[in-house]
Amino acid sequence: MTSTQALGGPGRWLVGVAALALLAGCGPLAGSTRPDLTIQLRTLNSSGVTGAVTFTEVRDGRTRVTVVVDQVGRPDMPAHIHPGTCDNLTPQPKYPLENVRDGNSTTEIPVSTRELLADQTAVNLHASVSDLKTYTACADIR
Repeated sequence: MTSTQALGGPGRWLVGVAALALLAGCGPLAGSTRPDLTIQLRTLNSSGVTGAVTFTEVRDGRTRVTVVVDQVGRPDMPAHIHPGTCDNLTPQPKYPLENVRDGNSTTEIPVSTRELLADQTAVNLHASVSDLKTYTACADIR
């Protein structure tokens, strides 16, 4: 008995649907080609801010950036991806992120995780909208 004969009726239909889903790049078989990347934030300027940033490829070369922190009394912190490193940051952001409010931020940016890793970039959190010059936490994207 061949495998086609063994999968007669509904079984053959399910195999066909699974193959089409795989070819079309949809459904549970299509998952991301790169696992999530999580990087711990480094506390800056005695802010007490700790946490992590997770990068998840979502679709079409886009990445979801999720920031989760203990904000230590800072309810609204601007966040960006900057060129450079935490030790040598270019002040102008490359990608703005949603402000970290109540310890959380989620933003989808128009670049793949692979591209982020190829450039020298860092996630940077600022003290507040009115105090962007004071950095509270940073993570080099590596």
